Amino acid sequence: MKIFLLLFYFFSAIVFAQSDKTIPQKLLDDGLIFLEDAGQYFTYPIRMTGKEWLYAGTIAGGTYGLMHTDQTLKDAIGRQTIKSLNGDFWDGPTYYGVVQYANIAALSTYTVGLFSGEDEVRKVGRMLFQSLSYSGITVMLLRTVFGRHRPYSGEGPWAFTGISVDNEIQSFPSGHTTVAFAFSSVLAEYFDTIWSRVFFYGAASLTAYARVINNQHWVSDVVVGSLIGISGGLLVVNEENNRGSENKFSISPTINGISFTYQF
Repeated sequence: MKIFLLLFYFFSAIVFAQSDKTIPQKLLDDGLIFLEDAGQYFTYPIRMTGKEWLYAGTIAGGTYGLMHTDQTLKDAIGRQTIKSLNGDFWDGPTYYGVVQYANIAALSTYTVGLFSGEDEVRKVGRMLFQSLSYSGITVMLLRTVFGRHRPYSGEGPWAFTGISVDNEIQSFPSGHTTVAFAFSSVLAEYFDTIWSRVFFYGAASLTAYARVINNQHWVSDVVVGSLIGISGGLLVVNEENNRGSENKFSISPTINGISFTYQF
């Protein structure tokens, strides 16, 4: 009986630790936030102002111009290799951009925060996963549509096949770079110090450079990948800051059933 009571106390402490919400309620709240922010992210283009469209056009034009220098930069920076991992220093930055590892880190952080009752830790894990998800969907869509050949193919920077699901023909934009910046931007802006920005954006920049030096991507690939990753991270952090400590969505049981509330 004592053992049963101890176990009951232990699991109750986990569920109710530092919060008046249960784990299922927290999961539901975070799921609704995920969907809400996804809506903000993917509908952003239809809400852009004329000035923002001008910025977007400038970025598109700059990317096109940068593509004219891709071959020159590849010859100056790239090595004669077709491997992402070459047993040297650049393996570390490459691993930092592996989406599986980034998602494991994000979900592990979320899980620790969820079951320990540390809501701030849970929030960081959720934001990391959000940023990775939104930017990851975007970059995979663009890679599939453009079908750009990788530098080691030897076909040059203007070889675009078009729609393709072949990873060998999905150079633009860089997925590793997107992952690195999506992850880093959340942490850099969350801690909100000059040192956090130098460290995390610096780590992501090393990933971008590793992809070029290892002959996996053109410079224009990693530049666009970094912008996509940063856009995901900044949106998630900004939405969280605007949201404040109170969630807009809340669901709670009542005598007559379930109450759904949205706060404006």
